[in-house]
Amino acid sequence: MKKHFILIGYGDVGRSIATALEKAHVYFVVIDTNESKLKDKGFEYHIGNGTDEEILRKAGLTSASTVIIALNNDDDIIFTTLIARNVNPHSIILARANSTKSIDKIYRAGADYVASLSIVAGQMLAHIALGHEEDSILMLQGLEIGKYQITPGSPLAGKSIADEGIRSKIGCTVIGIEENGKNTTDIDPSIILTEGMTLAIIGNSDQISKFKKEYER
Repeated sequence: MKKHFILIGYGDVGRSIATALEKAHVYFVVIDTNESKLKDKGFEYHIGNGTDEEILRKAGLTSASTVIIALNNDDDIIFTTLIARNVNPHSIILARANSTKSIDKIYRAGADYVASLSIVAGQMLAHIALGHEEDSILMLQGLEIGKYQITPGSPLAGKSIADEGIRSKIGCTVIGIEENGKNTTDIDPSIILTEGMTLAIIGNSDQISKFKKEYER
């Protein structure tokens, strides 16, 4: 199976995520316990509990590039995060937090980014109240997405993501690459970065600032 997304949980939040992934033409697999919600949706799915390692493996966890956990129970989210991180240490894990008290626990379980629904909702309401309905909300529990173009003389030119150790060195993760008008989210850490490429990076505000300070010339 090619590198793909796994979406765990198909409730209200999961459905919204699935719709966004479909619009982005991303290949993804859904895991949920209720088959009636998934029939005839046009995407691959597996019926079972997201805390079941066997089900996660059937969905291709070992080769998934990104795992999105949108379950309703934070204890299940923590347990699923632990399994996902153990089985596939290289995947990007995005998790929902139903309670702000669970955020730190989910991070400690191995999630890369945690979105608290209450915090996200608060940010959206604040944007609307301030008349910023059209603005993209890029911050979810401190999360930001930035773009960086590799220009002549860039320290990244001629190096691979793995060799440079961007994730371990800076804390950011490269989630997309644009080159010659083509975009890819199937990121191979061994790919050689060249002048003209544009990287989409994700991290908190401090990590984004550190990345730009380290690599922008």
